Amino acid sequence: MPNVIEVKNVSKSFKTYETKKKGFMASLRRKYYIKKALTNISLNIPEGSITALIGRNGSGKSTLIKILTGILYPDSGTVSVMGLNPWEYRMKIAKEIGVVLGAHGQLYWNLPAYDTFKFMSHIYSIDQGDFEKRLKHFIGILNLENVYKKPVRTMSLGEQMKCNFVASVLHMPKIVFLDEPTIGVDLSSKAALRTAMLEMRKEYKTTFLLTTHIVEDISIAESILMLEKGKLVFEGSRKKLEHIFGDKRIVELQFDESTNPRLEHYGKILYQGKGYASIEVKPGLLKDRKFIEMLSKDYIIDYKVSELSLTSILSKLYENLDRKIGGKRETH
Repeated sequence: MPNVIEVKNVSKSFKTYETKKKGFMASLRRKYYIKKALTNISLNIPEGSITALIGRNGSGKSTLIKILTGILYPDSGTVSVMGLNPWEYRMKIAKEIGVVLGAHGQLYWNLPAYDTFKFMSHIYSIDQGDFEKRLKHFIGILNLENVYKKPVRTMSLGEQMKCNFVASVLHMPKIVFLDEPTIGVDLSSKAALRTAMLEMRKEYKTTFLLTTHIVEDISIAESILMLEKGKLVFEGSRKKLEHIFGDKRIVELQFDESTNPRLEHYGKILYQGKGYASIEVKPGLLKDRKFIEMLSKDYIIDYKVSELSLTSILSKLYENLDRKIGGKRETH
């Protein structure tokens, strides 16, 4: 598949002022320093893919999104969005992209969401027939039949987010940028939004780039990009992430409370208490003769083997980064 987004050697810095001192004179004598938001970022996003952009606060996610949508321009490097420079052709690209911001909606607070939908149809010159067909489709898949004609101020957060999504995709953009689209949203609304994304990708080859901390959102992405202090520290599929950081198994043991089995030489003990223990082991240990014999002991009541969850894998990735940088973090 062709790439709809190509980023090569992009860097971006901001001038930041010190704010330690107070008073009028302090404001005149402020010192500034250069803060690097992005450092030599290179990446490609293919058409019709769902990519998760993850990273801790201050990692540079928002800066990268603003550059891709033409709001900011980099200090160096090149960016191509659908073959165009996004800050030089911002108006042209704006007609081909959609943006869903979790914290900042585009609905009018005192008006029904339908009024915003109609407004968007005029902004993007959507044919009336296409508008009605698309609106019916999204209203149905997002379960908004009894919602979209009531004032936004009366909607739940989940209803607002679903309506924001509709307003951002009615013109059927080729690329949709989503910034924390499900934060604070109820489970049913999260599921509906993910279903809508998957349908658009399947039917129209829509490309999605979402920044998120929600594991369920990451799970639908074929590709994961991770930023840390403005640098791209991971790029690849979820399977690659699992292979690097998730090649472990969790063995949960239930045993006779009168015993206290020695488990430390099998793997990392996550928890051990009265009658229960949980250890992290390498997959090969499950075939080890001594380990199998231990599981067969009379004092072992039951056991369960499971893979690491995506949450655990991401935690390991962050721990690995902290070890490399000495645990220090900064914000942008």
